[in-house]
Order: sequence, then structure tokens, then C-alpha cells
Amino acid sequence: MMEDPPCEICGANDPQPVAWRTDLFLGGDTLYTHCRCGGCGVIYQHPRPTAATIGHFYPNDDYPEYVPAITTIGWLARTVRRYGLIKRCHRVTRYVAAGRALDVGCSTGDFVWELNRRPGWSALGMDMSPIVVVYAHQQLGVEAAVGLLNTAPFADGSFDAITMWNVFEHVYDPRAVIAEAARLLRPGGVVVITHPNLESLDRRVFGNTWIGYELPRHIYLYPSDMLRDLLGEYGLCEIERSCFYSSHAATATSLTFLFERIFGRGKISVALSRLIFSLPSRLIFAPFFMLIDRMQRGSNITAVFRK
Repeated sequence: MMEDPPCEICGANDPQPVAWRTDLFLGGDTLYTHCRCGGCGVIYQHPRPTAATIGHFYPNDDYPEYVPAITTIGWLARTVRRYGLIKRCHRVTRYVAAGRALDVGCSTGDFVWELNRRPGWSALGMDMSPIVVVYAHQQLGVEAAVGLLNTAPFADGSFDAITMWNVFEHVYDPRAVIAEAARLLRPGGVVVITHPNLESLDRRVFGNTWIGYELPRHIYLYPSDMLRDLLGEYGLCEIERSCFYSSHAATATSLTFLFERIFGRGKISVALSRLIFSLPSRLIFAPFFMLIDRMQRGSNITAVFRK
């Protein structure tokens, strides 16, 4: 179930361990490792689950990234989530006024649903899970395809925008994915990628319990400048880089992992986790997260690239 290929960015076979841990979401005793490539500096999982077996680490009933559709939750939670979705939409619409968009790794379809509410936009999703694709269609009326971007069944120049919100770190053979995005994008179109920020404060503070490592699902982690140069090789020029939405949830998750390491998965950890995820906690620490995001030291960072 495991493989140890050389770096798929530069071809070097010089892995240098930087982080190691078990699966902190789903449990188990297997230890997974992230290494820095001695050739290009990317951080990649080595060894890693094969592409044929990685699906076992995305169970739809346990993996928390599969969130309920926005129309199925209460008004307050819906308002908060829509605020984040609107900010994501703005990262697209500020550079492309209208057109056709593809959301890669669409999960249950919230972003596609929100972008389709904008005049002149027609968006669809893509996800490797048939279950969430069916769910997105049934709950939100979202059209989505089952599959991966590097096997996308679309013609050249099909889209004005391609988005990957916390997805690119999950993909195998990243060069093939970038090449396919460049093929599918029309001239003047944009690719938007949100990924774990290796320059974040959280990574320095939490070490192995940082949410950004998320072993074994995160295959590659990219220094921001390296990602800029990599996409530049395919004619995609970086035009924006920012931490544009709060790192509170990411930091709170890393803290939860830390509490579980200290106190175990018991009542104390559950109580502390609920406290740090609460609305009062979010409000109290909002100025802090605004500051680190402005300094581009938030746990996630978003880059926009134009063809």
C-alpha cells in the first residue's frame, strides 16, 4: 500500500525528514513522514500511500472536510460560511468578471453553489469521491464530475477560472496537474490555489501537530516562491498572494491535536476543543489572526495565477 518514488517536481531522490506523525484525524499507529527534497526544497510525503489506496484515508463519514451542504445548516452557521465563500468568490471575480469556472476538489459543492449565484458565471465541480458528487447535486443542484484534474474530460480552453481550495497539497504528480490546468484555461483566465503556508507562525509553534502536515493525505507542501516559479514554467504568472481569510479554524485544529497529545482523546480535550472553536473565542482572537494574516503568516495562503 506504500510507495517511495523520487520527487515528482525535480526528479531528485534525496528525502530529508522534517515531520512525522500518525493520522491525527482517523487514528491508527502507522507513522507517516514528510521530507524536504534535497534537490528542489519541496516538502513531500516519503514513503506515501499509493494513488490506488489513498481513498481509504478519505472515508465520507469520518473525514471532517466533508461538511454538510450550506443549505442544510442553521442560519448563523450558514451566514458565517457564506461570508467565507463570498471572499473566495471575490478572489476570482476581481480578475475575471464573468465566465465558466471549475472547482477542483469541490467536496459537497458550497463554493460552486455560491459562485453560480453571481451574474454571468457558470461553475461546476470535480471531486474524486462519487458520494460527495451525488450529494452536491442532490442538495445544492451543483453539477460535478467524478475524477482528478490530470484526467479531466474537458476540451482545451474550457474555463475562465480554475480553483483549488486546499486541494493542491493532496495531488499526485503535481506537474501533470499544473499542465492540465494550463491546457483547460483560456488566455487571461486565472488559477486560484490555497495551500498550507510553510512560512506560517503555526508551523513554527506546533511542529508535528501543525494542521498543514495532515499526514497521510497531504502529499506535497510548497514554499510560496517555489510554487510561483513552478506554475510560471507553464505560462501561469502569479498576480496575487495573500492570507485572505482567518486562520482561526486551522489554528484551533492544531491546538486540538496538541491537547489530544497531552491529555488523550478524552473529556478534557473535547472541552478545550469546543472552547477554542467557539464564537467568543473567534471574536476575542480576531485581531491577532487579522495581524498574522496581513503579515502573510497565517496557516493557509492563497495565490492567484493568470494565463
